[in-house]
Amino acid sequence: METQEQHKTVQAGAIPIREQYLGPAAIRSSLVNRPLNVVGQQVRKLRNQKGWTQEVLAQKLQLQAWDISRTSLAKLESQLRRVPDCELLFLASVLGVAINDLFPANLNLKRIGPQLRR
Repeated sequence: METQEQHKTVQAGAIPIREQYLGPAAIRSSLVNRPLNVVGQQVRKLRNQKGWTQEVLAQKLQLQAWDISRTSLAKLESQLRRVPDCELLFLASVLGVAINDLFPANLNLKRIGPQLRR
């Protein structure tokens, strides 16, 4: 009889079963469980307030000469990738906010994990 742990490692082709259900980003996020940026959740909140999809925001950013895909934007919002300072300028401009508004209001610098400082 197959144990639950063995069941998780059974593969269908080259993609593990668990990854098929949750997707690679969810697996990475749950295993690593460390954010790579502090602005992602605010970007998602501001985008939703405008009623825009990720695709719409990506298109608006592309019109401003930032070649970003919807997938890359999704990773940014999910905190699965870092955000260079130049991208903050694009995001603030397109979302119509100050750069400070991209950061969480109650950001405690002492609690930012070392993974963000690497």
